[in-house]
Amino acid sequence: MANISLTTACNRDCAYCFAAAERRSGAGHMSVGTFQKALDFLERSGIGEARLLGGEPTLHPEFPRLVELALERGLRVQVFSNGVMPEPALRCLESHPAERVTVAINTSPGDAGQQEAFARLGNRAALSFNINTPAFEPSLLLDLIRQHRISPRIRFGLAHPAADASNRFLHPLRYQAVGTRLARFLEAARAAAVEPSFDCGFVPCMFPPGFADALGPAAGGIGSCCSPILDILPDGCVVSCFPLALLAREPLPEVENAEALRGRFTARLSGYRRLGVFRECAACEARQSGRCNGGCLAASVERLRGGPIAS
Repeated sequence: MANISLTTACNRDCAYCFAAAERRSGAGHMSVGTFQKALDFLERSGIGEARLLGGEPTLHPEFPRLVELALERGLRVQVFSNGVMPEPALRCLESHPAERVTVAINTSPGDAGQQEAFARLGNRAALSFNINTPAFEPSLLLDLIRQHRISPRIRFGLAHPAADASNRFLHPLRYQAVGTRLARFLEAARAAAVEPSFDCGFVPCMFPPGFADALGPAAGGIGSCCSPILDILPDGCVVSCFPLALLAREPLPEVENAEALRGRFTARLSGYRRLGVFRECAACEARQSGRCNGGCLAASVERLRGGPIAS
């Protein structure tokens, strides 16, 4: 897996955004030449999907062309968007079948600005939801799926702290409250034939007993999903991931593949891996047995600072 960040431009200003530091850098839009080099990197790494994000990736002035360049190489395209897209980008995305192009729309219930994207993209679109506070109501997402007949999937992510702690993030002391709410949601999701998935940083201890069994195969990544994703930035640099962007950064290699780059980032950040997001991680049986790696490295680093607790 690797992501290509097409632009630092965004038409939203989400308080929890962990790419905000890159947005403030003013790097602007990725050049077509750099994008081609990023596609070369994916190909020699054996990665079959171009994952396009930002900022808001559809704001790149040549977004339709970049999508076509990726498709011409036989790559699938997945776009991570806030759903508020320029018309040329929306036309481009709706012109391709869901087998080739999908869009993960980061949403919040009641966001009227995303309605057109839902209506026009149909099953090409799926929901993404970043949790930055325990006070959220995931069942409202089921209403969006029913109303717009979009793909019956919801990706849940945690709002991790940026390396400079400039964003609103979910403090680990709030993890159990979030886990309890998601466990209650699981029954409603299954009744609606909607499959939830969980991004990096979730840990087993945040959920009630029996949750993993009820979730089934999708529970396999909870606790173990944390490794250098590799985010390729508009200026051609690569970071381990956005929350750790200030801690590990290299130019996009001309010859090496993703495995080599991940190896260097993993070694560089290995000291933080020993921390864990809780003091109890040091003696945790799940961690000692390899079923949990201690949660998001960015949250572990934030333990050293004692960051704020989201309400």
